[in-house]
Amino acid sequence: MFAVLLDNLRKLNNVMRWSNEFLHRRASVAEHSFCVAQIAQMLGFIEESLGNSVDWKLLYRKALNHDVPEAVVGDVISTTKNVNQDIHSTIKKVEALLVEDMISGLAEPFRSEYRTVFFDGKDESTEGKILAAADNIDALIECIQEIKLSNTVPFAEKYNTIKDKIEKIPLASADYFIKEILPSLAGDPAVKSKQNE
Repeated sequence: MFAVLLDNLRKLNNVMRWSNEFLHRRASVAEHSFCVAQIAQMLGFIEESLGNSVDWKLLYRKALNHDVPEAVVGDVISTTKNVNQDIHSTIKKVEALLVEDMISGLAEPFRSEYRTVFFDGKDESTEGKILAAADNIDALIECIQEIKLSNTVPFAEKYNTIKDKIEKIPLASADYFIKEILPSLAGDPAVKSKQNE
């Protein structure tokens, strides 16, 4: 009953990120998902250290499952996904249909549980905001790595766009990341100079 699901989840090892760009270091969606879960955990720790509460079970569910639909759809690049609301909505419908097919062999209550965890990611909850920040932070780190390897076009521009997104997330840990952690990650003079080219 779970075999089809497990087979499909393994496909995340072969789905590559930034599929339309040249990269010196290419990562799979599975690698990205692991990094996002680790970054989400770090942001959760920061939130708690600042006196905010975190629902850890919900946060881990969101982080672990946020890109599972890409096992059946592939990594649709954000510039395509977000051309307009119609395209975004259509891609979401396609994801839902293909995921439904992937979990169709599961008995209840498992099918409903998986349907929920695969699609309950970025919302207005603290945990949804943490996931949004973590997902963007991992993309930002990928940009920094490419910039350090002199792959500045288009990654310097992407770096600035993603950094702006993180700055707009109303979350204490996202603000902490920008002010306290990012300077150490991007503080290399080579990164700074390449971002300004």
